[in-house]
Amino acid sequence: MALAIVFGGGGARGAFQAGVWEVLAPYLNPRFVIGSSIGAVNAWATTRLEAGLLCQWWRTQAPKHVLPYEQDALKTPLTRLAALPQLHSWPALAVCTPLGKSRPHTVTLTPDQAAMWLTASCALPGWFAPVRVAGKPYVDGGVLNDLPVAIARELGATEILAIGAGGLGPTPDAKGVPCILPPTGLGRMFDWSLAARSRALAAGRQAGLAWMATNEFRRLVEI
Repeated sequence: MALAIVFGGGGARGAFQAGVWEVLAPYLNPRFVIGSSIGAVNAWATTRLEAGLLCQWWRTQAPKHVLPYEQDALKTPLTRLAALPQLHSWPALAVCTPLGKSRPHTVTLTPDQAAMWLTASCALPGWFAPVRVAGKPYVDGGVLNDLPVAIARELGATEILAIGAGGLGPTPDAKGVPCILPPTGLGRMFDWSLAARSRALAAGRQAGLAWMATNEFRRLVEI
């Protein structure tokens, strides 16, 4: 089985994904993880932090507020996250959108370039400036694929678990796979307050526990 965990975009609601992962991580051993926007951040973080510590990162290290065009508020914690030693061996991939192109760009993250690509994957147009890599401008991966299930399939995944964060971008070919989504009314994408992040973490844990009671969960862990 080639299992891929797919994390979607959704700004501060990425804390929901961390809550889900805390519950499910002991039972899953992905071949790779992939994400767009904040989902790319969580994908990388799964290779650096135990699931409980990822939740702690969301409480204490994630940005407390992110204002338009204040990219350093996001880039600084991502740089610290990128510098952490590797804990799990599965690859983490980030999806970005090359400006002017109709296909997303997917990159396997490495410690020396992770912060740059994660910042690019989170560069929401109208909120952050594009990030230039080798002279080419990139913006938020969610512009073209907010929940990169199709890309995971192209990369050889035979089983996929998608964990969304309520992003607004397109999700091509995402139907037909197990998908855990945040509840309606969880909070705004750009509400980075501790209270909002804490609610999202708790909602993620609840959603993870609920998913453990499904046949899809039993099927994945029995394969």
